[in-house]
Amino acid sequence: MSVFRVNKTTTLETSEITGINRLIVVLMVCFVLSSSFSKIGIFDVINKGIIGMLCLVILGLFFRKRQPRFALLLLSLTALIHVVALAFPVSSKEGIATYFTFAFWVLFWLYVVNNGDEFLAAARSLISGLRGALIVWTIVTLISFFTPVCYKIGWGGGRYFTSFTTDSFEIAPVAMFILALNILLYQFTKDKRFALLFSLVPLACVFAAGTRTYLIVVLVEFVLLLRLLIEKEGQFYFAFAACLIIFIFLASVTNIGLKFASTTLNSNDMNAVLTVFTNGRNRFWAVDFEAYLQGNVFEKLFGHGFSYVYELNQSAIGMRLYAHNDFINILLNFGLSGLILYLAVFLPVIVVARRDNGMIVALLLLVIWLFNAFFNMIYVYIAAVMALGVLSLAISTQRLAAGVGAGNLGQGRVTT
Repeated sequence: MSVFRVNKTTTLETSEITGINRLIVVLMVCFVLSSSFSKIGIFDVINKGIIGMLCLVILGLFFRKRQPRFALLLLSLTALIHVVALAFPVSSKEGIATYFTFAFWVLFWLYVVNNGDEFLAAARSLISGLRGALIVWTIVTLISFFTPVCYKIGWGGGRYFTSFTTDSFEIAPVAMFILALNILLYQFTKDKRFALLFSLVPLACVFAAGTRTYLIVVLVEFVLLLRLLIEKEGQFYFAFAACLIIFIFLASVTNIGLKFASTTLNSNDMNAVLTVFTNGRNRFWAVDFEAYLQGNVFEKLFGHGFSYVYELNQSAIGMRLYAHNDFINILLNFGLSGLILYLAVFLPVIVVARRDNGMIVALLLLVIWLFNAFFNMIYVYIAAVMALGVLSLAISTQRLAAGVGAGNLGQGRVTT
């Protein structure tokens, strides 16, 4: 039974499809490389231009190459809930990214699910360029480790790594993407030494950045790489145990250990412990979810618009911020219809991962998404969304084994 079924394309030649998908691959890598320099103002403008172009290219592909009707229905629903959201009062205090990150989530996953074969074909044809980008990023980031301006003081009292970005939560999604790209390149080349060597700097980034959410996410991502590198289960579990010991030691001797130590308060008050563990998120989660429950039927179905969550948290805790939880944030912005849409475009990826690679790999991919979505938010971080997409395709062993990129283009069909 198909999750999304696509009719064979007859309107575009194979070379044209590959060309469009090559452009998508290049734009994704350029966005991540540009994001690595967000401390320099011009790169923020460049980022917005790249992501706008990427969306237009994907939409152009959708109009040129026939997509499944269900995918077009989901795109139409996305447009509808954005129109409804914009009908509510909109504050000028939010950045432009507030208004398109959810739409990008839907558009991107519809592309991945229905055009993954073509993406892999394009990526395989660009192996040299992708390796070059990975090497350049690694060298630049290594240099930034020894540059004082690439650190800042964060909560917990530590000095945390930002590289040439403005914040730890900007370099961490970039590191997540680079590791996913490394995993994809390993699937193409089977170069174990290269894969292990170029996983070290992304791992170092998340230890030094002090973001507990991304530390867990990237470590699980690395475990996925180990699972691909080591075929025998006994050897894999031994390597996993050894890495776990090393990771615990590294966390204890780096500044991120201060944040983990802060969760072990000398208190019997579980609320106090939970507040520290979630960095205070539980306090406004309760307020946000209660506000959703108190909405009328229309608001429960379609939300309160883009600015509501910011104003709600401003009143509740004196800080203008989003919910730091995908599910609560979407419920407040787009209601239940938005949450169903959010899950509808992503859960097929987990289904396919289980089919292609078994339960262990599917669960690891699920943890990477769910942990980030619940404790921090993922759909608002474009680099993290792209990273998850590249990773989900990199573990598509059936597609890769079928010779995708070697003259055997699929028709974007995902089956279960």
